[in-house]
Amino acid sequence: MAKQERAERTRANLIRSAAAVFDEVGYERATLAVISDQARVTKGALSFHFAAKSELARAVQIEACATSGAALRECAERPGPAFQVVVDMTYTLVDLLESDVVTRAGLRLARELETPEDPALHCHVNWLGSLFRALRRAEADGTALPGADARSSAGLVMSVIMGAETMARTRAETAFGEGLPAPHQTAQEWLARMWHVVRPVLAPAA
Repeated sequence: MAKQERAERTRANLIRSAAAVFDEVGYERATLAVISDQARVTKGALSFHFAAKSELARAVQIEACATSGAALRECAERPGPAFQVVVDMTYTLVDLLESDVVTRAGLRLARELETPEDPALHCHVNWLGSLFRALRRAEADGTALPGADARSSAGLVMSVIMGAETMARTRAETAFGEGLPAPHQTAQEWLARMWHVVRPVLAPAA
């Protein structure tokens, strides 16, 4: 049992270390040597668990989708207006993108690799599906504007999530000019600003 637990810890460490490397340099530039150094394990220990870099990337994608999918299901099960569930989902995902390197790496790998359109591997598919279903429920309970195209709305909300994460990494003050001070803001702060603009398009006034 102790040997199995050590093997599981080593595997989890390798996945997280690989995620950190993929997040920093991308799939093509990542090497097994750098990943094993990051994990502080031998190359032999790495190859025991993962025979190739592609297997590590797949493991990162699976864990990223599992982690974010579980978080979205927790949001979906909360009582209350369905549109608030949509908003909660965006904050949950932005928080994961800021705090969880595996989620960030899984999202990057889904962009860089020819990933099958499978929610078990492709974060975008998983997230879009969850947002779409929550928006359909919001239409049904009257907390979203009637007649809106739920697919387009889900795409817009996904863009808001990605935009907030991107803006948090961007030195925006030079883009907006000297007359518009723009102190560095977190992704959650950018998300709040974006929802202030987008919410009236999707939901009736409170």
